[in-house]
Amino acid sequence: MVTTHTLFCVRGPVDERIQLFLCGIFNSFVANYLVRMRVGTHVNVSIIEQLPVPHPDVDSAEFRDVVDLCGQLLGDPSQTGPLADLQGAVACLYELTAPEFHHVLETFPLVSEHERSAAMRCFVQRVHT
Repeated sequence: MVTTHTLFCVRGPVDERIQLFLCGIFNSFVANYLVRMRVGTHVNVSIIEQLPVPHPDVDSAEFRDVVDLCGQLLGDPSQTGPLADLQGAVACLYELTAPEFHHVLETFPLVSEHERSAAMRCFVQRVHT
């Protein structure tokens, strides 16, 4: 028997841009890493409520980048460029250092080295611009 769990994170009407931002954050390596630090066998509402989420101003370039990248991926999830850039953008929002982001990436052994390296390159490029 397969059990499906549903997690309701949005409890009321939320602007579409904020939904896209949260989608980008929740689908990042960093958020996944942070959730795995808190979870036993099941992700529940309490874990999501405790998850630290960056709060850039909705008019900031950082917010718009995550929203735009997430929107691109929703349009065509097979794109690898926007995915790597999204990972780098979110790591920057969490204010990680390069060694910290490298550590996060190393906790994903089932993700290809190519994908992890692309995310690191995008992160480094963002940090140095």
